[in-house]
Amino acid sequence: MAKYTSKEAKQWARQHMVGSTNAPTTPFKPDFSLDEAGLAYNVDKYAQIGLYGLMTGGNMAEGWNMTPAEWNRYTEICASANRGRMMLTSVILDPSPFTVIEKAKFLDKLGYDLIEVINPVIQLRSDADLYGYYKYLNDHSPLAIVLYQTPTAGVVLNHGLINRLADLPMIVGIKNGVSNPADSIALRKLCGDRIVVTEPMESFYLWDRIVHGAQCIFGTLEVVMYGRKRNRFFELVELANAGNFNEALPIYRELEPMRDLLTEVFMTPLVTRNTYALAPIKYWMELLGFRMGVCRPPLAPTCDEATKERIRDALLSAGAIVEEDLKAA
Repeated sequence: MAKYTSKEAKQWARQHMVGSTNAPTTPFKPDFSLDEAGLAYNVDKYAQIGLYGLMTGGNMAEGWNMTPAEWNRYTEICASANRGRMMLTSVILDPSPFTVIEKAKFLDKLGYDLIEVINPVIQLRSDADLYGYYKYLNDHSPLAIVLYQTPTAGVVLNHGLINRLADLPMIVGIKNGVSNPADSIALRKLCGDRIVVTEPMESFYLWDRIVHGAQCIFGTLEVVMYGRKRNRFFELVELANAGNFNEALPIYRELEPMRDLLTEVFMTPLVTRNTYALAPIKYWMELLGFRMGVCRPPLAPTCDEATKERIRDALLSAGAIVEEDLKAA
């Protein structure tokens, strides 16, 4: 059951939406079936390495490419393997509010903390219809709702509408995935007193925290992808949270090669070619000791050898892995 009432939801989110919540990829076997043992292993390892929050079921997790039964089983495994160690958030990508509520009730029974609901991907486009969609969720969901703002949905919520939604008691946050930190800053000024406004670009967090009042990194991958450098990332976050910019900046620069690699193998294909290149991310994570396997069709199951070599070389050079990790992968 939820850890808060509807009257307590916003305060709960303010206190608990902190640190880093990562959204990892999902392991599949060569026959494209869910690797249940691999998934449980990964979730346990995420907790062991110090990840604060785990986000499941979204685009990165290929949640859009699972059957309803598979999605339920995947979610059960994540909750069971977590054993209460990480804050659990599930992305819900369904356009029907009735399906969203059905899933929210299922997640609530499993011990999830929050749901993140994508902008409706079909039919609903007017402010009145969009408000009605979220008002229904607000009135019926047992779990507090984080808005998943992304152009991928085909509609972007305007600030006026978000400001209205922020008044609803079960709307507690937004992941503002419009690739524009300035938009997140403006949104935080407008309604950050009522919802937690998160900017899903770890590269901006140092400035966002110290100058603009950010309180968490939500729905990204940095804790997982930094490998043997993740403790340096934890130091960076601690310094940023304490307002120590001058001490944090050298660590920020130390991690820059891995940000550049992520941009090269994932963000650039996405932004310039609308190609969702998850296979390089899975290979990257396998080098760090996680179990990943293939991507499901229609995505490319694996990445090419040149990309693999680029990832290996970059991670070795950055110190995220060592030669022994390559032998174990």
